[in-house]
Amino acid sequence: MDKKASELMGEPVIAGATLEAKKSIIQSVAFGLAGIGGEALANIAVKPASTPGDHEGIHYVAVGSTKVGFFSMKRGLLKPSLDELLVEHSRSDVQAVEIKKGMMPAVNFVFRDGTNYILTCPRINLGKLKKVRELLITQ
Repeated sequence: MDKKASELMGEPVIAGATLEAKKSIIQSVAFGLAGIGGEALANIAVKPASTPGDHEGIHYVAVGSTKVGFFSMKRGLLKPSLDELLVEHSRSDVQAVEIKKGMMPAVNFVFRDGTNYILTCPRINLGKLKKVRELLITQ
């Protein structure tokens, strides 16, 4: 997956994780901005929660040296595969990445322009997601 993501982003992928989007999660999850770096977000008008490219279903987030990309995925017979690049942001635009606890942890990506993505992470991919978060918040 990282190889195709690298080709679509135009730079090598350092880390990535498979995530899911469910409209019911977006509508019911409330994130307190104070818990995700209130000082850093104090001057930012956070937009309503959404998903990258308004895509419902499986996503892949990939972190390159200068960019973070969100991809759609196709369900396959044995495993999902990367489909298309939905949205790309500069890594320097990432303001916060918060992972909630739970059986299917929700993750909130907040960018400098106020973009606010909420996705969920299957527990099997939690380690990969934590690596993605670490790369995005320690620039």
